[in-house]
Amino acid sequence: MNATEVNLPAGISADGQWCRTAMLQSLNGYDEEFLLGEGKILSAAARVTHLLTRCLRRLGPLEPVDAASVRRLTVGDREALLLHLRRLAFGDRISCLLACPNCEKKMELDMQISELLLAPYPHASPTYETLIDGEGQAYRVLFRLPNGEDQEVVAVQAAGSVESASEALLRRCIERVASADGEPICNIPSAVLHALPRKMAELDPQAEVLLNLRCPECHIQFVVPFDSADYICREISASEREFYREVHTLSFHYHWDEDDILSMNVRKRRIYLDLLTDELSGSSYS
Repeated sequence: MNATEVNLPAGISADGQWCRTAMLQSLNGYDEEFLLGEGKILSAAARVTHLLTRCLRRLGPLEPVDAASVRRLTVGDREALLLHLRRLAFGDRISCLLACPNCEKKMELDMQISELLLAPYPHASPTYETLIDGEGQAYRVLFRLPNGEDQEVVAVQAAGSVESASEALLRRCIERVASADGEPICNIPSAVLHALPRKMAELDPQAEVLLNLRCPECHIQFVVPFDSADYICREISASEREFYREVHTLSFHYHWDEDDILSMNVRKRRIYLDLLTDELSGSSYS
């Protein structure tokens, strides 16, 4: 099936080389059914892993792509792939409704996915080292960026305490802490746990898409996060009945098997529906 090559902001190490490209196949009917069914009982991180594993045809030189490789992707790379996936299936435009946190007035938001995607980072490394000052001394910290596996591991913990889960995720990513002169430190200082998230965010800005907005009513400025996975799931869930109506319509008029219809990507299915609508309404088309 047709797939599109996309760029990863961070990349992944594979076969001794650093790779920043992936071949991504658009959502098809089976992928939509997954999100409408078994995907709902998974944690958000596990759902993203399963969805990307279904849709990734190649990751760097890796082909086929397994779940373990998808879990190794940074949070930012997974977010970028979700944005590309949404664009391939439903187009570049995103529209949603939200409420102003100050006056609570509803406001419509229209944006382009291309505006949310970041260019490949100027840095690319499996690990990073930084110097953190705190508690009267400096610490040298060797760490890696959070990935999908980290998110899945702490997902259950996050249901009870987001703060506890965040600390657990940080501890998984820290590989070594030492004093300024290189003396190893066994217990991770609180100063490191406090300062490291900001450094990680600087190195992987695609991991959290933040929208800077201004209310047209009260003119207050505020920032809201945009969760690509949540948006896609809500978008598909909201049109669940329409999805099965589309499958029924194509099956009824073309006498195609359900498997053939569900195997189509979303865009191709919609094209056949448009042509069928034109035919049934007597419109002319070319």
